[in-house]
Amino acid sequence: MATAAPVSVDPRVEADVARGRSRVLVELRLAGGVRPEGELSAEPVAAQRQAIASAQVAVLARLRGTDATFVRRFESVPFLALDVGPSGLAQLRAMGDVVARVAADSAVPPAGGSTPRR
Repeated sequence: MATAAPVSVDPRVEADVARGRSRVLVELRLAGGVRPEGELSAEPVAAQRQAIASAQVAVLARLRGTDATFVRRFESVPFLALDVGPSGLAQLRAMGDVVARVAADSAVPPAGGSTPRR
């Protein structure tokens, strides 16, 4: 296992988990980083998607036995959506080798003036 870097956890997630549970987006840490697919040809896109899928599988496997619940995988971006409680968040914190950040997954209303007018 590679040396684990610290996992950044959104303070809103900390507060929600202290009260019970939180819906989160987990940003995965990929060894080679991630490039926009528009900058890549077909073969590197496939390789990058495979790296994302492998990291997702690794995180989900290491969360077995915790209070984390799977919500959604993403195919082309290095994220997972989960619902976590205290044991799930604690385990995510210990995964600095494959997890970069745990952010609150919440709806954000559109900025003023960004919706079309009729």
